Amino acid sequence: MIEYLNIVILTGRPDLKITLYGTRGSIPVSRPDVQQHGGNTTCLRVESAALPEGMALVVDAGSGYVPLCGDLLKEGIFNISLLFSHWHHDHTQGLCLAPHTFIPSARLNVWGPCEDDLGPEGVFRHLMRAPFFPVDFGFVQERFDCHNIKSCTDQVLICHPDVGLTSISQEMLEEMEQADVWTLGERDLPLDECLVIKMWRTNHPQMTISYRFEERSSGKVFVFLTDHENTDGYPTELLSHVSGADLLVQDCQYSRERYDTQTKGFGHGTPDYCAGLMVKGGCRKLGITHHDPGAHDEQVQDRVKETLTALRQLDTEASEEAVFACADLMCLAL
Repeated sequence: MIEYLNIVILTGRPDLKITLYGTRGSIPVSRPDVQQHGGNTTCLRVESAALPEGMALVVDAGSGYVPLCGDLLKEGIFNISLLFSHWHHDHTQGLCLAPHTFIPSARLNVWGPCEDDLGPEGVFRHLMRAPFFPVDFGFVQERFDCHNIKSCTDQVLICHPDVGLTSISQEMLEEMEQADVWTLGERDLPLDECLVIKMWRTNHPQMTISYRFEERSSGKVFVFLTDHENTDGYPTELLSHVSGADLLVQDCQYSRERYDTQTKGFGHGTPDYCAGLMVKGGCRKLGITHHDPGAHDEQVQDRVKETLTALRQLDTEASEEAVFACADLMCLAL
């Protein structure tokens, strides 16, 4: 692992690139003792050759979404495909304050969980209305194209540079993989030019989605598993979801001791659980994230040390570079 400023190169030639804009859980924080890892809540950007030119692919809109949109403006990007893991405040609080929400020429293609008939549009109408916010969603809704995700097992998202991001069924993906093409009308698009995004429902209060990004041109795989609490063992479906990932970024908010004595049931993970999933899933690198807002930089590094200790109990040859703490503005190029 090579570190230069905020850039971390995890493998050889970069193909898939992830930029982290928020790695804190629950609430944003700003203190001298969090400068190393940052204080913004969850937001990240995924870059791939499979995306259309001028489109940004983003996961979650915590407070880190505000600086992300600032960077997109500098690049002249006004088209955002935004995937939400779930609707808790630390994953949505940046949406109401980010510039793209209010720029007439901006277009936001939004995907997120729909539970009890409440999906992205319904959530936004709740967030942006009096007396909670001065601008009603009705004034900006024309910039939003909202899509419900009702089933993680039946739906797959797929992106091609000529088409953009859309949803297909798992059955359709299986047929496409047999033919190695995506047929759209009279066009046959090579599947190896696509970014395929698979989903898995995490162990967390309310419907929460983990996203698996498969860049078919390079074979690189990135899995984002936030807001997932320890389970009894590792479900087969979860192991399949993370299998062979070049990079797994996973919620590791609490030490095992604190989890056992104070925070069990809160919906978040521990170092030993993360290490076990990394080994059983055959993942190459693990970035721990969703840092506790009360944790200072040294305590975040303590979670890394705990994870490494647990990892080496399972794999005696595990490198110290196999695990790292995610930080705001960290660039991960696979």
